[in-house]
Formats: sequence, C-alpha cells, structure tokens
Amino acid sequence: MQSNKPKRTLAPNRLASWKMADADDSHIDQLIVTGKGYEAVPSIEAVKHRIDENTTVCLMNEGLGVLEDVRQQIFKGSDKTPTFLLGHMTHRLAYNDHFNAVRLVKPGQMKITSMDHAGLSVPEPGPARLNQNLLDSLSVAKDLKIQSSPLDDWLCFKLPSVIFGCVVEPICVLLDIPYEEILPNPQARRMMLLLLDEIAGVMEHLPELSGSGVVQEYLRGGRLRWLLYKAIRGKGPAPSELVKRIQKGQPSELRHLNGYFLRRAERFGLNMASNRMMAEMVAAKEEQAKRNLQGYVPFIETSLPSDLERQHRTTQAISRQSVSKWEGSVYLRQGRSHS
Repeated sequence: MQSNKPKRTLAPNRLASWKMADADDSHIDQLIVTGKGYEAVPSIEAVKHRIDENTTVCLMNEGLGVLEDVRQQIFKGSDKTPTFLLGHMTHRLAYNDHFNAVRLVKPGQMKITSMDHAGLSVPEPGPARLNQNLLDSLSVAKDLKIQSSPLDDWLCFKLPSVIFGCVVEPICVLLDIPYEEILPNPQARRMMLLLLDEIAGVMEHLPELSGSGVVQEYLRGGRLRWLLYKAIRGKGPAPSELVKRIQKGQPSELRHLNGYFLRRAERFGLNMASNRMMAEMVAAKEEQAKRNLQGYVPFIETSLPSDLERQHRTTQAISRQSVSKWEGSVYLRQGRSHS
C-alpha cells in the first residue's frame, strides 16, 4: 500500500523564487544577512528604509569585503548607519522544499565578531548593548553553538572556506577538472601554493591584524595548507561548485575572494601576479559561458534516431504507436499488436 505521507526531499541551497522583502515599513531591530557576497547589497537596499542607527546588522555572507561594499554603496554619508557584526558558521544546512524549512545536516559552530573588536570603530555603550542583544537572541538556539570572538580568531575560523574559494575553485575552472585531480597534478599543486603564498603575504600587511600572533602563526605554521589539502580530499570526485555556477551562467564570488585580496594588495603596493592572472582567466571563462548560453538555440528533432528508424522499417505488425517529442529528444512508445 502506498503511503499518503508527503515525500521528503532535501536539496542543498535550492530555494524557490523569492522577493527581497515584503512591503513593510516597521523598524528592524536585528537583521542577519546571508548568501553570496554580491547578494548583500541588494538585500539590505530592499529594507534600507527600515534600518537606522538603532539596528544591528550581522553579515554572514560568503567571502570578505562585503562590509566595505555595504558601507560604500548604501550608507556612505548617512547618519543612520547601523551597528555591524561579522559572522560565519560551519554548520551544513539543506533546504526542504516540501516543508519550506531548513534542516541541519551536519552540526558545526557559529562565530561572530563586532567591529569594536576589529579596531575599526571606537567602542561605545550603545553599539555594545545592541551587539549583546543580538547575541542573546541567537544564543536561544543552542544548536547554533554561537560564540563571540575577536577579529583575528574569527578570521582564522573563516579563512579555510575563503582560501578554498580563492585557490582551489579557480584552478578547477582553469583546468576543467574535479577536486580530486588537483593533488595528483604537480602543476596544479604548484599553482595552488603560489596563490596561497600571495594571499598570506597580503594578510600579514593588514593593519587590523597587526600584532596578532594568532593569525601570523596560522598563516605561516603550515596549518592552513594542511586544512586546504584535507578539504580537497574530503570533496572526493565531486565536480567544482564554481565550474557548475559558470556553466549555468551564474555570477562568481571573485570580487569577495581573490578580488578582495587584490584590492588590499594594491593599497600596500604588493604584487599578486598569480592571483590577478587567475582572476582574469576565471572572468574570461565566465564571460564565454554567458555568451554560449545566450547563443543557445533550442531545436526539435522530428525524425527518428537511426536505431529506431531501422526497427520501424523491419517491424511488420505495429497497430498503435505514439511519438512523444520535446527539445532534442524523441521517444517511441509501441503498443501491443492485435490479431
């Protein structure tokens, strides 16, 4: 007997179409922004009229440099700039489209850092109070395992995913290979380490991290390279996420990955030739994929494939048949013959 219960399916990061925000003018006290780095600005822009200096915004987007974009493009010169927090989590989530809910697939941890920890703003009672209010709200969900951290500790927590996106994904795009083919390839490994060394050199010059022994040890102690190798092996034969995004014509995260370090390197007068070349090559691949998709012309095949054509000619008794057609495919359904 077939059960009438709805079938439960899980799909990672597959959401139905949605609009940025409902029509609402109520004030937002606490706002958490997730998703790709390039999605942060339009998401906040949609609710900008509901945000002011009494709002706390936690940016949990992928990549780095998202806060700079939000401040520059939305709140530059504004006297209603909210208090910002930076967050990152290692929980693995999946979207259940039957129940419109998110399920925890693999537990991890969440860390949040406030800008007074980063030394980018002077600590004041108001922002500190707002930060604590958001932390208290999130702490209610025990499974989040939330922790407030100083910037250097938070950055070490987020760096593995950022470095993976800066180093591993572009190589997969350039060589058109899955993750598992990087480590056995000497040239791919050499390219990966060149990109990693350039990024580490930029981070050592970041003024907000000056004097942080935690980050320096993390970068030069070999742990980051070990985590990178471990992440690659953990992916197995899986295809590159960036390769799949480019093939579908979806935007990449270049601006908030390699692009972030390139912008910081330019300020310090540092040379990042390998990262610059890699970013340009990925951008070229991205542009070419978009042109290929725009030039795609769908077609309908009206003739039978050769194997079915021969079967059609040699079959003597066919009383009922129908041909189902859609783009690029023809299927023959043959009914039973009647004497």
